[in-house]
Amino acid sequence: MKAERDLIAYNDLKRKVIEPGFCTLCGACVAACPVDALEIEKKELRYVHDCSEDLKFCPLCYDVCPYTEALLLETLGFVTEAPNRREDLGYYRKLAFAQSTDKELREQSRSGGVVTALLGYAIGKGIIDSAVISESELESPVGKPSVSLIPDDVLVAVKGKLSPGAVATAFRKAVQEYGRTKIAFVGTPCAMLALRKLESWEHNITNSLKMIIGLMCLWSFSLPNLIEYTAKKYDLDPSEIQKMTLDKDFRIHVKDSVVTLPVSEAKAQALLGCRTCVDFTAELADISVGGARPLEDWSTVIIRTATGERLFDDAVKDGIIRLRSQEEPEAFSHLMMMATQKKKAALSEIRKREKTGLPVPPSVSRLVQLLPRELRFLSSITVDQVMSKDLVTISPETTVDEILNIMTKYHHAGYPVVDKKGQLAGIVTFEDICKVPIHKRSKTIAGKIANKRPVMAHLRDSLLDVYQKMIEKEIGRVLIVEREDPKKLLGLVTRTDIMHVFTWPMKLK
Repeated sequence: MKAERDLIAYNDLKRKVIEPGFCTLCGACVAACPVDALEIEKKELRYVHDCSEDLKFCPLCYDVCPYTEALLLETLGFVTEAPNRREDLGYYRKLAFAQSTDKELREQSRSGGVVTALLGYAIGKGIIDSAVISESELESPVGKPSVSLIPDDVLVAVKGKLSPGAVATAFRKAVQEYGRTKIAFVGTPCAMLALRKLESWEHNITNSLKMIIGLMCLWSFSLPNLIEYTAKKYDLDPSEIQKMTLDKDFRIHVKDSVVTLPVSEAKAQALLGCRTCVDFTAELADISVGGARPLEDWSTVIIRTATGERLFDDAVKDGIIRLRSQEEPEAFSHLMMMATQKKKAALSEIRKREKTGLPVPPSVSRLVQLLPRELRFLSSITVDQVMSKDLVTISPETTVDEILNIMTKYHHAGYPVVDKKGQLAGIVTFEDICKVPIHKRSKTIAGKIANKRPVMAHLRDSLLDVYQKMIEKEIGRVLIVEREDPKKLLGLVTRTDIMHVFTWPMKLK
């Protein structure tokens, strides 16, 4: 039998997250602890007080960690009211390309200055009374948490951080030391998950949380390791580094030039927890914001909740934010590419670690390995209860450029190909499109790149059967056809559709 002091959540947190190296020092456990047993000092999480002396069975520090399996389905409840859901984008109400109308602000910011503009507007209107952000320090792998109280201070929120920060602890400081009651929180996807877990736990500090803004993030890095690596290989003087940007390649901007690293080299310096993260677009935020390459001075904005939509629409109406008036296939394609790339790289890392016996974060295991009761739940649901019926289809003659335009409008990552007779001829996915060189997209047609033997299922098949096909084939969608006539398309089921069914019981509560 375990000793009483071993029955504390911190021991599980230490064994499953901290010791394997997954902790990114988000500070959620520190913010949540009711007896101040944890602190972040000298770039590490420290256990400074034996909490078993005060609480015998408190699970808080483990439950709110973004790398544990606890409360994952509960956090979805904050965004599932959104009418749209896509595998690589999450739940959302609308997607836009936007920028601040303040030119000076855009010049001081990364991309379109949208985050700073929204925070300044919200503070000015009294919607929030402070913003919790992260000020990055080049010499440290941990961002410096900061509480901004006036509009001018929020400029630091948009300078493109590539390192994590203990912003959750700053949130607690804003509540307990500054007495703020209407706080906006700005952070990366893992910080979004930590905050939503705190909300799911109904922790008292989240009573002051007004909104959260997510920053799209491919990976965060151990900056000392990255700087040491680039100094040796590329002869870079760390003092001359002006900024770092991450896209198809990793770019280090120095005074008079830009040094480009392959993503594989940069990824090797990424924090371990980030290598298994599948969330690029901060899917649990009220508003997610990222770059909009190749558009200069514009941001990609994904509105997910009613709270986010009200703020964004009011800022547009009052002339604080302007929208791009035309659709941007290249910018949307870039967004999808980054989201797909992160998810694919994370799943590859997970499989590699599992095959070699290395640990993976419990949160990842929870997402890729369903519990027995969840599998039983899927076996009780048939495809016709879940599938999408109103499908956007393309013809075999549709060009890749045309498909990208369709994708920009509807945001699906896969499109069934249906011929003139109404018969299924295959499916084209975003990954198929990415294989076509840009200069050939205007003449390459769907019939040439379509998968002509797509994975299919039937109306009365169980959702468990479909899920197992997805796992076996490593795909994100299955076409639903008539059993007697496999050329007759009836619908489609995505991996996101399957995960969505686990929110049904939550909505019945």
